[in-house]
Amino acid sequence: MDVTAASDTFLVLLVAVIALPFLLAACWRQPARVTLGFVAILCLFSSSTWGQLQEENTLYARGTGLFYFSLINLLLWVAVAAAATRQSANSATDKMSAPFSRFLVAFAFLLLAHVVVGLVADKELTLILSYNGLLNILNLLLFSWLLLNTLTTQKNQQSLIKLLLILAAARALFGLIRYQWFEGDSANPYRNFESLDMKLVFFDISDNYIAALAAFFLAWLLLMPTVRMKLWQRIVISGWLVIEIATVALSFRRSSLIGLALMTLVLIWQLPWWRRIGLVVVSSFSMVTASATLVSERLQFNVNNQSTGFLSSLLYDVGPDRATETSRFYELESAARSLEGNWWFGLGSWGSFYGNEDILDYHFGKFDFVHSGFGHVILKSGILGLTLFLGLLFVFIIHYLQRRKYLSGTSALLADAGFAGFLFWSPTLLIGTPIIEFRSMLLIGFTLALPYLHTSQSHSFNTRSQPHHAIA
Repeated sequence: MDVTAASDTFLVLLVAVIALPFLLAACWRQPARVTLGFVAILCLFSSSTWGQLQEENTLYARGTGLFYFSLINLLLWVAVAAAATRQSANSATDKMSAPFSRFLVAFAFLLLAHVVVGLVADKELTLILSYNGLLNILNLLLFSWLLLNTLTTQKNQQSLIKLLLILAAARALFGLIRYQWFEGDSANPYRNFESLDMKLVFFDISDNYIAALAAFFLAWLLLMPTVRMKLWQRIVISGWLVIEIATVALSFRRSSLIGLALMTLVLIWQLPWWRRIGLVVVSSFSMVTASATLVSERLQFNVNNQSTGFLSSLLYDVGPDRATETSRFYELESAARSLEGNWWFGLGSWGSFYGNEDILDYHFGKFDFVHSGFGHVILKSGILGLTLFLGLLFVFIIHYLQRRKYLSGTSALLADAGFAGFLFWSPTLLIGTPIIEFRSMLLIGFTLALPYLHTSQSHSFNTRSQPHHAIA
């Protein structure tokens, strides 16, 4: 049996070695298509197994048993290496004011320091470089850099928008059909773990993000006065928009609904004042409807008193009047106690906190992550790592605020979508686990890259100096 396993391993390694130059050649010759291929994978394939009764490997975990890193992660590194080599050969430079290379160097140095310290402390290299450490922050930065340096033309960027919209529609229809006739997402912790009689469209926050981002694109095209469309196009896009919003609403994730509301604020901000009123009315009605659905379908199970107000229902696990025995923040309090004396540099990429295992039974005995992206960065790398991470987000925000007024057409749409997407991810960065999720971090990297995806001159949806047309 051992001989057979060794033979299989050797064959897989041989195939990988043979395939490597072909992959490099493909990434070299067709960098934009390779990057769009990554976007397609992120749109179509879920990464969440939490909530399933029978856990199964996802596409993003393939290869981890043999290579320690997933095959798609290895492909990302190959694509970045090919793009960097191509850029070097062409004497190209980074996009104007893009911060990803600088932060990539900073986080790479930080992780290298963790490797040195961890090896000295007799920690396994695979543990130091595990996905529950800081590795996915590097993956985020690498994917942002890849997007910025391969999707360099107006045609590439419009292809990106079209691809995302088409795949988001396909994914939403799949989820809604499954919800209506096939009991919804099998990854449903509310039903499988908490025995709540409910179904949902998508539990994976990344699927909610794809739907929310597509909804933002569609609403932007519908409402911006510079976009001209025929009546039948507006009808189709309006129906399409309803489908995407329904996908988020029927997933019953509090962070997703809050994120969608925050995205709407960006649209209200960028619209002329006479269109803001209509959007406020429509979005308020939609959010009230979605919130009522959330309360009736999910939060009703989490409150002790049916007369409890909406805000109390929404925050049923927070505050003195919570309906749960322990606060949602007990985990973070435990992690903070574990950091005593290590606040500046954290516990290392391999670090774990300690807490009551009965209360934290959803960790299944593994305490090397916490339900907060920012908290996770502090746990692993302390205030130093958090400062670097917040610095990346701060530079992103400043770039958008300073450059947005100079953009139009596709560039303006991408910039607004990027900033709105960042707001969508904010609740998850506060109370979710994005840092340990490969797909989530690449999609955050995708979001951060969008405002930088503009050519040297702002371009419109058409080449004439007339009102912009919708992307056809």
